[in-house]
Amino acid sequence: MVSRLLGRKLGMTQVFDDRGRCFPVTVIEAGPCTVTQVKTEKNDGYPALQISFGKRRAKNVSKSELGHLIPKGDLKDDERRKALDRQLKEVKETFEILREIPWDGKDDVKRGDRLDVSIFDNFKKIDVIGTSKGRGFMGVVRRWGFHGLPATHGQSDRERAPGSLGRQHSISQGVYPGKKMAGHWGHEQVCAKNLDVVKIQKDKNLIFVHGAVPGPTGGLVLLKEPHWVAPKVSTVVSKKQKAAAKK
Repeated sequence: MVSRLLGRKLGMTQVFDDRGRCFPVTVIEAGPCTVTQVKTEKNDGYPALQISFGKRRAKNVSKSELGHLIPKGDLKDDERRKALDRQLKEVKETFEILREIPWDGKDDVKRGDRLDVSIFDNFKKIDVIGTSKGRGFMGVVRRWGFHGLPATHGQSDRERAPGSLGRQHSISQGVYPGKKMAGHWGHEQVCAKNLDVVKIQKDKNLIFVHGAVPGPTGGLVLLKEPHWVAPKVSTVVSKKQKAAAKK
């Protein structure tokens, strides 16, 4: 079963239900995606699918990638090279992005098949993976929410300083790894888990999910099946609960 799809974040809006309640939703253009390669257990050692999304100029793509996308056929090396050069000149547009997704190998999927938003018809929740907005170099106050140092007692310009970082002794190991410090913030892969599917428009390949999705407007995202699991209920019984049970 294919349960992943590439898409583009179009922006946020709001929808109303039958009771008049307002919900913030993110609109995502999910697909259509074209299958560019089918990997099997026999040929590649594991089953997977390579899908593509979007369009861009062919002149901005390397010949090796274009050669991978254009079907080669059963030709000899010289004939295949000539046919490839001829096709490279004729192709004006190609796919914007390629991604490999896991696949159980049970469905009959072939190269050239198109996957659209209808694969999420039976899903009430999905996960969305995107690249968060890059904020550049940020200090500890904005990056980690530090309070900063007081402006009194001789402190003139330390309101947004991080404070001490490590011990200055012979037994010190310096600054420990993972210390919260100033640095680059954002532009990293983020997964928004367990988002409710509010509405699907198949004719426009749009899916409306409840809440926010990582990334800027126009950013590429990956939609997949949800993997969020509810935490287990604690079995620890407190003293108050034991006393109440005895009464």
